[in-house]
Amino acid sequence: MTLVDDLPPTGLTAPSARPMTRLLPWLLPLAVALIGLLTVDVPVTAILRYAVYFAAGVALPGVLVLRALWRSTGNWAEDLGLGSVVGITYQLLGWALFTLVGWQQALVVWPVLVLALFAAVPGLRRHWRIADPKPLPPTWTWGLAAAAAVMLGGATFGVFAYHPMPPAGTAYYPDLLFHLSMVNELTRSVPPQLPQVAGHQLDYHWFANADMAGAVDITRLSPILVLYRLWLLPLLVVGLLVFATFARTVSRAWWTGVLVAVVIAAPQLALLVDNGVDLAPPFSLISPSQTFGMLAGTAAAAFVVELLFRGRQPKGLWVLALSVAVVGGGSKPTILPILVGAVGLSALFVLIRDRKLPARFIAAGALLAAAAVGTLVTVAGSTSGSGLQLLAIVKLQGGYRAATGDATPAAGGGLILPALTSGRFLSVVGALVVLALMLVAQSVALAGYSLLGRRELRRDPLGWFLLGGLIAGWAGYLLVDHPSASESYFVRSVVPISLAATGWLAALWFKQVADRRRAAVVVGVLAAGLGLVYTAAMLASRMKVRGDQLDRVVLVARPLVAVLAVTVVLVLLWPLAAKRLKLAGLGGAVALATILAVPAASTFALGVRATASHQAKSFTSPQWRVHPDEAAAALWLARNSRPRDVVASNTWCRPAGPQRPGCDARGYLVSGIAGRRTLIEGWAYTQQAMSRQGANGKRYTNQPSPWPDRVALTNQALDAPTPAVLRRLREQYSVRWLYADLYDGPVSPRLARLAHLRHREQHVHIYELTR
Repeated sequence: MTLVDDLPPTGLTAPSARPMTRLLPWLLPLAVALIGLLTVDVPVTAILRYAVYFAAGVALPGVLVLRALWRSTGNWAEDLGLGSVVGITYQLLGWALFTLVGWQQALVVWPVLVLALFAAVPGLRRHWRIADPKPLPPTWTWGLAAAAAVMLGGATFGVFAYHPMPPAGTAYYPDLLFHLSMVNELTRSVPPQLPQVAGHQLDYHWFANADMAGAVDITRLSPILVLYRLWLLPLLVVGLLVFATFARTVSRAWWTGVLVAVVIAAPQLALLVDNGVDLAPPFSLISPSQTFGMLAGTAAAAFVVELLFRGRQPKGLWVLALSVAVVGGGSKPTILPILVGAVGLSALFVLIRDRKLPARFIAAGALLAAAAVGTLVTVAGSTSGSGLQLLAIVKLQGGYRAATGDATPAAGGGLILPALTSGRFLSVVGALVVLALMLVAQSVALAGYSLLGRRELRRDPLGWFLLGGLIAGWAGYLLVDHPSASESYFVRSVVPISLAATGWLAALWFKQVADRRRAAVVVGVLAAGLGLVYTAAMLASRMKVRGDQLDRVVLVARPLVAVLAVTVVLVLLWPLAAKRLKLAGLGGAVALATILAVPAASTFALGVRATASHQAKSFTSPQWRVHPDEAAAALWLARNSRPRDVVASNTWCRPAGPQRPGCDARGYLVSGIAGRRTLIEGWAYTQQAMSRQGANGKRYTNQPSPWPDRVALTNQALDAPTPAVLRRLREQYSVRWLYADLYDGPVSPRLARLAHLRHREQHVHIYELTR
């Protein structure tokens, strides 16, 4: 077995290897997921139901469709990774069709149809088995299984434990309630309405939420349980499989897939030491669109690489590549620009080299560009308020304001980072220091640029494909200025591309080494040690920033100075170390491996530090507190109202209190926990509010409602109700329920005489408006 190249079609391991032996490693992540979910109070029946749904309703149909339209990868693990993404794409189509005609409760028929066809049609039955098996080495299997176990453990014991499900928590992260509102909405309508402003179209990249809605329709589990506990876990494993497959597709070396999985999973070890608000990037619980979009985008990239650089392919692969790319673009607006950049730069290279451009490059570029435009104008909302500013993301880095004195908010300050145009020398130096620290923190996403260091890779169109994706992602990261700093999702989305490029380069380096296994072990040990050294140097130099501006700049720069000092020492000592360890020529490999090890080491060290400071074990926040009676009343409303009922509520702002102008309009009590459409609730994430970022010196979250008439009508209905007002609610806006929260404002006693008081939960009264 070679460390670098794939073996001939006979397989990567001995053909006599037993299938059950290859399945054994996967029991580890299954056990971790089961135990982790049980510790956060998920019923065993719900776990089993969702597992059967994903395996038989998503993954298996997807694998069969993948093989029918293209081929098998030669092994079940990679087939399940790519096939699950294909299955998700297929399910989204079924969800849209069934929900459009109101048959969503029968959505289970859609995956069953695929299984039945592939069982009944003789020409399709062969796809149940792999015709040309190419099983991966046991090292690959154990490496991916171990990485998956770490990911699942970090998610369940760390992130899930930190986010109690309603109504068990005292506070809820607002983005999760916002996504919960969309999941509920997408179980009832296509195209969806905006849950916070009934009757208006939902303008957001909601494909991830639609996938959850399909899961709810088939499993009949609650949207809360699916979003908070179940949906993410299989996608973490699928993501690792897809990233590993993409890395092997690029490098043709099996072990690069293990490298990618380890680099992504290792930072999650910190969550086993201390829980936290989210997974270490690039995956995310609080941004399902990031996880879903990146996963689809990477699978699409793997298909496009096969189409453009691996010879003649079946026409069905075009269908797979485009449909999966559209799913990625509908999940996150960052995905398709990255793919377009990848195809575009590789096409430009081929055009310059050959003086002509193959038709497949033209077709791929045109189709991806059309998909990008189509998704941008239909389902890729939340881009309002964005502008262009060079290095805008630096404004949000730790230490920027202290080092520069610049307090410019997001989406404000001109075309260049304000500190760089301030005319003050120390401010410019401070901004550059913070920029350098930011680049160190994003080293994993930068590592792929090392492709430029090898002549043979610079002459390969595939190298320019990877560089094109990296350039597009980093351009978005460094040029876009979004009100919520969502430009960070550009750089998160290119991490799989960067790691695939890094693995390809490492594979070429290791071809030059006689004893590759020994070299791999030594490089790994050295990289881990150096990663710890860098991390210790950075953490030891962190301290509270105070004093005049020069003092602040010096203190902010101390981590960077530490990193530079360690780098200089290592460069000077490397020739001696390489000679003694017989690693001449592998300096680049050690450097790249160290770069990849730094995020894992630093994340783990910060987790240990947080534990020592007695961080809260679950999400608590006065800003996002939800009183027990508020949550209980919302759940009562969910049980006793119809899915399409509209509710008028005074809960549009948080924290609970009088809803005055300028409050934070991210209240999603009724639209989220109750899962019902509202006349008006938290409007902060609407395009209308985000477009007003900075107006009157306020952030978009604190802007007044773009629908003041609905706010006024709700206040009047609760505080000064009249028969005419309630009739207008019922007849003009189809409002059937009033959720009157006494925490958020006065409620007139007269309302009980004009509407039917159906439920009372301490400070919350729920009224029904009858005709």
